[in-house]
Amino acid sequence: MRYSAEEIQLAHELKAAGLPWQPEPGHFVWDGEPLIEHDSPFHDRVFFILDLKHFLRRSETMEHLIASMVWLPTWQQARELLAGMDVSADAIQSRLIESNALANGNERLVLYQMLMEALPERS
Repeated sequence: MRYSAEEIQLAHELKAAGLPWQPEPGHFVWDGEPLIEHDSPFHDRVFFILDLKHFLRRSETMEHLIASMVWLPTWQQARELLAGMDVSADAIQSRLIESNALANGNERLVLYQMLMEALPERS
């Protein structure tokens, strides 16, 4: 799976804006520290959490793992997050259509933008 530079940047912004994240198997992450010494099997420091213990051995604590990694939600995970924020499927569909996301191949980026809009305002 490839993530665009725009998606990775927006994921950083989502983290800074307070998007809640609890690392678990099935999550893609961007490792900027880097905690993982190996080259990414994907690209640009993007890793997939298959075995959480592997990541915890390198970070030593869950708090350090959360602080040092940036979660890159998949399309499905972004949809689930939006549903949990009471963003309707109709609103998602309308936004994807009006932004021409399918034709542009950037539907995950549009979902990230919608996540940013749905996050509560920080004081």
